[in-house]
Amino acid sequence: MSAAPPLSLDVPELLRQSSVLVCCGSGGVGKTTSAAALGVRAAQLGRRVQVMTIDPARRLAQALGLEALDFEPQPIVLEAPGSLSAMMLDSKRAFDRMVENSAPSERVRDAIFANQYYQQLSTALGGSRELVAMERVLEIVRAGDSDLLIVDTPPSQHALDFLDAPERIVNLLDGSITNALIRPYGLAARAQFNLFRQSSAATLKFMERLTGVQMLADLSDFLLAFSGLFDGFRERSHDVQALMRQPGTAFLLVCAPEPVSLGQVDLFHQRLTGERMRVAGVLANRVRPYPEAWPGPDQALEGVGLSDQEAELVEACWDRTFSGVPLSQRLLAGYREAAALAAADRSALAGLGRRGLAVHQVPEFTRDLHSMADLLAFATLLDAPGA
Repeated sequence: MSAAPPLSLDVPELLRQSSVLVCCGSGGVGKTTSAAALGVRAAQLGRRVQVMTIDPARRLAQALGLEALDFEPQPIVLEAPGSLSAMMLDSKRAFDRMVENSAPSERVRDAIFANQYYQQLSTALGGSRELVAMERVLEIVRAGDSDLLIVDTPPSQHALDFLDAPERIVNLLDGSITNALIRPYGLAARAQFNLFRQSSAATLKFMERLTGVQMLADLSDFLLAFSGLFDGFRERSHDVQALMRQPGTAFLLVCAPEPVSLGQVDLFHQRLTGERMRVAGVLANRVRPYPEAWPGPDQALEGVGLSDQEAELVEACWDRTFSGVPLSQRLLAGYREAAALAAADRSALAGLGRRGLAVHQVPEFTRDLHSMADLLAFATLLDAPGA
């Protein structure tokens, strides 16, 4: 007995009703292409859409037929009543803008920019990209230049950082451990430097190499200058968390009908619903199509949609290259294999329905999608009911 199909997700209605749509999912399931196609379809529905990727692989630009994406939204040429633009997060530029907007004075801003530890924080600290991504999301929504923002998150091992990183980094930099360990060392460092300045340059350099005092002083100076920004960072982090829980914000889980990908869907669903964030449903990509007319084991080829003339031609063929098996038998075997794979996909996706998740299925393409024509073809499939 076959499993019941899951609830159908109305993608056009989701695009009409949402103001922020966050696409999450494991790598290799077409999430970035899905985000771009969703943007195309939303623009066709008359909405002003911005698509933002924080995935460093730059696949969104390729899908839109562009050489590269910029930090600022770039308009996409599209015949539609709405509009579409796309951008890619530049962590360094976004972090610089965040500091410029939060610094209490130009002196503090310049001191932060000049500090070597800021260069590491803004480019290499784990979670810094997600921190500025959240900041950018809030900035775009508050600007009001679009009706819908579609966010393409990194693959699943990093996507949860999109929710966690802002608060985690602020707590790291402004936490009790930092205050207890770094700042006292910084005060000691400055006191010792007054003594070192009375020594020769050679002695000073030797002591710096031995104790690391200069490193501690530089780090302390950075944290002291940066501390004035913590309250603003934390406030906006809370604002973004609130935005993620608003009725107009939805999370769309993108997957393929494969065990690992479906397992990630479960993890996302549990985590998001546990934090009172709305999961709109699942977009299942690369679902293998089921043959419309299926022959039984004793049926002839007419049962698979071939004309009488085509079936006779196939039956007359005899290719002994592959163990002397007639072409007609191999063709029927191929049909049966395709049906078995399609049935396996639908059985796997039926589990999503048992969890109460609405699903829209997109059939597998026989080619890579990397152009606007491909995105338009994908977008047309977003209206079709999941089969």
